[in-house]
Amino acid sequence: MNRIHPIPTLALALLVLLFAGCVATNPTQPTPATAGRGDPDKLLPVDCLLPAQVRKLGTQMTYLAPRRAIKTTAQDCEIRGGEYVAYDRADYRTALNVWLARAKQGDPEAQTYVGEIYEKGLGLPADYQAARHWYQKAAEQGYARAQIDLGYLYEKGLGVKQDPVTALNWYRRASGIQGDDIEYASAIEVQAATLAQEQNELLRQEIQRREQEIKRLRASLQTAKRQLDESRHRLQKAKQRLQELQRKIHSTSDATRLKQLQAAYARQQQAIRESQQRLKRLQHQAEMNRQSLQRQAADVKTQKAQLVADEVAGPTIEVFDPTLAVTRGGEPRVRVRAGSKVRLISGRIRAPAGLRGVTINGAPVTPDSSGVFHSALSLSDREQKIVIQAEDKLGQNAEFSFLLVPDRSLAPRPVDNGLARRIAGSIDFGRYYALVIGNDEYRHLPDLQTAVNDAQTVTKLLRDKFGFQVRFLRNADRYTILSALNELKGELTPQDNLLIYYAGHGERDVKTLQGYWLPVDAEAQNTANWIPNAAISDLLNTMSAKHILVVADSCYSGSMTSSSVARLDTQLNDAQLKKWLKVMSRTGSRTVLTSGGVAPVLDTGGGRHSVFAQAFIDELRQAQGIIDAYKIYLKVSREVRQRAALVGFSQTPTYAPIRFAGHSGGEFIFVKS
Repeated sequence: MNRIHPIPTLALALLVLLFAGCVATNPTQPTPATAGRGDPDKLLPVDCLLPAQVRKLGTQMTYLAPRRAIKTTAQDCEIRGGEYVAYDRADYRTALNVWLARAKQGDPEAQTYVGEIYEKGLGLPADYQAARHWYQKAAEQGYARAQIDLGYLYEKGLGVKQDPVTALNWYRRASGIQGDDIEYASAIEVQAATLAQEQNELLRQEIQRREQEIKRLRASLQTAKRQLDESRHRLQKAKQRLQELQRKIHSTSDATRLKQLQAAYARQQQAIRESQQRLKRLQHQAEMNRQSLQRQAADVKTQKAQLVADEVAGPTIEVFDPTLAVTRGGEPRVRVRAGSKVRLISGRIRAPAGLRGVTINGAPVTPDSSGVFHSALSLSDREQKIVIQAEDKLGQNAEFSFLLVPDRSLAPRPVDNGLARRIAGSIDFGRYYALVIGNDEYRHLPDLQTAVNDAQTVTKLLRDKFGFQVRFLRNADRYTILSALNELKGELTPQDNLLIYYAGHGERDVKTLQGYWLPVDAEAQNTANWIPNAAISDLLNTMSAKHILVVADSCYSGSMTSSSVARLDTQLNDAQLKKWLKVMSRTGSRTVLTSGGVAPVLDTGGGRHSVFAQAFIDELRQAQGIIDAYKIYLKVSREVRQRAALVGFSQTPTYAPIRFAGHSGGEFIFVKS
């Protein structure tokens, strides 16, 4: 690896020439496609309604079968005589017209597409409750794509109450990993989420109890006030009666009558004293009720604020390494080799209210600006509990714990780089294809320095080390890229794997938050030749390949959380590893590894390559046997952040499933040929 040197101050103005990533813009509306090799818009995906088939029953009866809906390109739809609406003119009504009839008949694929139409909105605000309704119908039929979509709604709290545990369960069902010995590994802190849910439920019950007490106190206070008014009225009457008796005593001269009046006067005085005491007791009780009511109301207000804070802005803990197996009871357990001295713990803390502090087993840890932390822990020969705690600036806390369990069966042994490869060799992963695009020479935008060289090096590695059939596009325009994707669509089978590597300019529309790849014929402020990320996602959705991985040294929007990605535990034994690989080989995936999310990324900084490309290439070179895309991401992300920081730049790669592209909970596996 070449050393990265800090950028001189006077050269900072030239940073824009180093960006291969997306820069927020406000583009104009697209212009019509120009003449040439064909209309590239015909290569974009559409919802196509094919003509009814003419069928014959016996020798006497001919009839029309129901029209069939498919996802395909506009060009293919036209060739087959189908009906569609142009990609950039589709709305929810036209899309529903294609899929709704099949969905109502119980078809899970159509039900999932209907759910995605409602979730996307397509010209209207997203209707998450309608989306959940259709996802649920398809998910309950075992349709993996719908299970992933439904899990996403639960994880994000869209149209349903946010519930990461339910989300994880749907992700697990979609992946096909449900055995007791291998579990679906996820970054969601299931125990912390469960604990938080339990605490919040107890808090809701306490709020409900207090609100009932407030109602009782208010009723009691009203009764006390009514009794007070009545007592005051009776006391006033008694005082008036006393004054009347006093006047009669002063005016009478009859000794017998005087004695009777004096006795009545004494009784009235006693009644007044008793009324005054009763009035005093009622006043005291009313004041006590009023104070209690105020306290209860204040407590309920505080508890409701706490509940809102817990549900909206509390910190969350995500663990990258070690990979945590979700068990059906007790704390997650991670096996470590007996005799190991140190174990690295890596993860991320998200705290919308701002992070105050993080500790691991009581020792403070300092995350970076994105919340990522790393900590090396000393190991013992006994079972060891790891407790990660985070507190935000509102005083809200999150805690996650797991166990490190020494396992003598994992005792150090001579490294056998061929073991995993031999295990993988017993499994049919299908063929591996790659489309590698490198764009340096732009007609209307600043040229880049390393994109073509990055793509050439990646091409050689994929072809020579991993046995990919690679198509390399150098300085490709819009038509060339879309045409290549459509050609691959026709070649791929349901057993194949496809990797798409793109290095070049990218843009992001500040209004729609849509990301774009910019071919070499792209123009600034004019989207006519830009390729929307959503269009790429839809194209991937039309491909039959089992696993597709997009590696974008540019921006890519519309991705999901990484929690729905199955992860390989490097400490699985041979039988477990084989089982995991078999499940992944038959579980579909559509994932994307980006160089820097939706922010600009460095074009240089890695010698002859971009910072991201250099890290990605290094991981491919060092890989032995098999390696999954998530492991590559963990290593690449750490390296890119460190290298970018050396030149005063912040760049954080991302890895996640692609929304609406057909992800089913699987993972892309690289197998050394």
